[in-house]
Amino acid sequence: MYCSGRLLRYILCVISVICAVGGCLLIWYGAWLLESLEDQQRVGVLDHGEQLAAVLCILLGCVIILTSIFGCVALGRDSRTMLICHAVLLVVLLVVQFVFFSISFAASRDTLPDTLRQGFDDLWDPQHAGNSSLNTYEQWLHCCGRNSAEDYIHLDKELPVSCCLDLDCTKPLNLFMTGCELQFKDYLSAKTANFHSLSWFLMLTEFAGSVTTCYLVDSIRNHRDRVRFYN
Repeated sequence: MYCSGRLLRYILCVISVICAVGGCLLIWYGAWLLESLEDQQRVGVLDHGEQLAAVLCILLGCVIILTSIFGCVALGRDSRTMLICHAVLLVVLLVVQFVFFSISFAASRDTLPDTLRQGFDDLWDPQHAGNSSLNTYEQWLHCCGRNSAEDYIHLDKELPVSCCLDLDCTKPLNLFMTGCELQFKDYLSAKTANFHSLSWFLMLTEFAGSVTTCYLVDSIRNHRDRVRFYN
C-alpha cells in the first residue's frame, strides 16, 4: 500500500504539472484572442463578446495554475484535507470548462451577430440603399452578400466596392465570391478550434487528477489507520 501511495503521488505530481502547462496555454490563447481583436477594431467590427471570452480564458488559466500549485503543496504536506479540497477544485474546474466548451461550440455553429443579421436584412430590403453593416463584414472577411455575390445581381442592386479586394472592382478576379454567412461561421470555427482541443485536454487531465487524488486520500487514510493499529 505504501508503494501504491508513492506511485499515486508521482502520478498526481505529473498531472499537476500538465494542468499548469494547460493553464499557461489557456492564458496564451486568451492573449492571442485579445490581440486578434485589433484587426477587427481597425475595420470597425464589434468583437461579438470575444473580448469577454478572452478575459475569461486568461482568468480560467490563472485559476488552473493556482489549483495545480495548491495540489503540489497539498502533496508535499501530505494533507488529506488539502487533497480533498484539491479534488473538489478539479471537479469544479471540469464543470466550468465543460460549460464554456458547450457555449463556444454552439456559438461557432449557429450564432450570427446582430449587426451581421441587420446587414442581411438591409440587403433583402428593396427600399434600402447606401452603406450597410454588411459592407463592413464584406471588407473584413473578404466575402460578398449573404450566400454569394450573386445576391446583389438577383436583387438588381449595385455591387458595393466592399465586395472587391482593395476596394477595386475594375478587375473581375478581385471579386469575393463566398457568402458572408458561411465565411463568418468558418471564421468562428477556426478561432475556437484550438480552444475546443485545449478544453478537452484539460478536462480529461482534471478528471484524471481528481480520481488520482481520491485514491491517494484513501491510501493515506488506510496507511495511517494501519500505523495506529500496530502502535
